[in-house]
Amino acid sequence: MNILQKTIAAVDTWQRRHPFTSFPYAVVKKYGEDEAGYQAALLTYYGFLSLFPLLLVVTTVVTMLGGQHAALQQTVTMAVSNYFPAFGDQLSKVQTIHKSGVALVVGILFTLYGARGVADAFRNGVNHIWQTPRAERVGFPMSIVKSLSIIAVGGIGFMLASISTGVAAGVGHGFLFRVLSIAVNLFILFWLFRILLNLALPGKVPFRQTRSGAAAAAVGIVTLQFVGGLILTRELKNLNAVYSIFALSLGLLFWIYLQAQTIYYAVEIASVRSLKLYPRGMREDALTPADKRVMTRQARRERQIDAEAIDTKFG
Repeated sequence: MNILQKTIAAVDTWQRRHPFTSFPYAVVKKYGEDEAGYQAALLTYYGFLSLFPLLLVVTTVVTMLGGQHAALQQTVTMAVSNYFPAFGDQLSKVQTIHKSGVALVVGILFTLYGARGVADAFRNGVNHIWQTPRAERVGFPMSIVKSLSIIAVGGIGFMLASISTGVAAGVGHGFLFRVLSIAVNLFILFWLFRILLNLALPGKVPFRQTRSGAAAAAVGIVTLQFVGGLILTRELKNLNAVYSIFALSLGLLFWIYLQAQTIYYAVEIASVRSLKLYPRGMREDALTPADKRVMTRQARRERQIDAEAIDTKFG
């Protein structure tokens, strides 16, 4: 064993013994093994596809229902700005559909198509990360019901969180009011992600298995909203200089992808913690029991039908 191998072995032994290192390492390692980055890219694609038709429909409906009520339109603009910092002003300028008949229906259909893709991609990503066997995943027609439920709950939940946060922040401008708005946002997002994870996974999942993931997702999204303005302002300066008119689209793709990655990292945290998939080893010749559990679950994830049996052995 050379010096490099000895160093890796020493670091590996040390990180296994300490939860504050072994748990994060297990999460990052499993994120790579599950190819969660590619899952996040698919979620980003459908999210971007549905965003502009959604804004078009929302602004049209708000105009139809709100008439000349500036407060209602301001609330929608605030909701957009909360989830898309540095883009709020530009996205809020999306023009309404002048004809409330066929054009509005077409806009709604495009929105549902993109939203259905988001829901399907989210369900598939969560089940892939959770290593749910294909035979146990929801099939047609319940898959449609699940996706529509995710669309409804997610849409209402995110809008409620955004509006509630704005209302809480609008009560006052002091430090305590800022803390109150963050606390309200965290509370709503925690329960929203708890429900979404339960909808995505087959069967009834115990609360203890998903609470860490829901908490991580809520904290991650709120943190992104808080620092997002700084991140996106810097990125947009670079994009504007190079890509000009495409800067908004590229910036949105970047922003949605960050949120998708945050959500899937949260799912990884929940799966690693609740399924006891840590500590993980750094060497193939020194597998831990958690390594073997992960590999066994990875193999069984490909089980297509109930009658199929998959077994794993380690030499």
